[in-house]
Amino acid sequence: MSMKYFELEQQAKKSEDELYQALQKMTLEDLGVLFLEPLENYPYLNAILPSMPAEETQVAWTGTSGRALLDQSLSFVRELARFYEQQTGKSLQQSTILDYGCGWGRLIRLLYKFTPPKNIYGCDAWEHSLQLCLDARVRANLKLCAEVPTSLPFEGVQFDLIYAFSVFTHLSEKTSQAVMRALRQHIAPQGLLAITIRPIEYWRAHDQKQNLVDVERMENEHRSRGFAFTPHCRPPIDGDVTYGDTSISCEYIAKNWGGWELVGDSLYPADPNQRIVFLTPL
Repeated sequence: MSMKYFELEQQAKKSEDELYQALQKMTLEDLGVLFLEPLENYPYLNAILPSMPAEETQVAWTGTSGRALLDQSLSFVRELARFYEQQTGKSLQQSTILDYGCGWGRLIRLLYKFTPPKNIYGCDAWEHSLQLCLDARVRANLKLCAEVPTSLPFEGVQFDLIYAFSVFTHLSEKTSQAVMRALRQHIAPQGLLAITIRPIEYWRAHDQKQNLVDVERMENEHRSRGFAFTPHCRPPIDGDVTYGDTSISCEYIAKNWGGWELVGDSLYPADPNQRIVFLTPL
């Protein structure tokens, strides 16, 4: 890969635009590996491309780091691209994309395979997330969003693809509904929304050392309502603790999230306790 990196260095020396055009010609896996490599010998690449956060940050946010984390990320992004093309008949090339709950930008950087940074947006309700993105030089349109949003901080922008990875796995019912209404305002008419949810099997795998959960009660709630939520120890917003651990059924989504049509769901091989659900606007 050293020759390839030398070629990328020459593109970066010309301009950022030249570099990002070159990144789109790489395979998705090669692009991901590029972000793991030390680039001190390539000063222009090193100055432009985002760096990885410290290993302890990666592990704290995702439970793993490095190549293992990259493989999980690649699995999700490949499924996004595959289903988007299947559903819309178009590729993700030059699409406008939103990462809702972008964290430190681990998925955003893989989107450079498909579209330049000007077409990539990310928002998060935690200001620390956005600071980590800025510290790592993640190129995208980044904004802070409300924890319980009524709209998104991207006035006038409609997205071809919106995804929320490991977001609805943690939101209360009230907050989930608020987020879905806000996303509905910004999805393009032929756009696609992809979210991950936890199935009922999650509760048996829940880490009780992290926070205690009444597993039997959560399973019963999931079976009876399709939505089960255990809040974390956080101050409420308008009487509702917005964040915790959540499982949701596809039947619940189809019945309760107005303005959306559930058009597919798939396994997420990297995590058997998450599923990817795809929705289009009605």
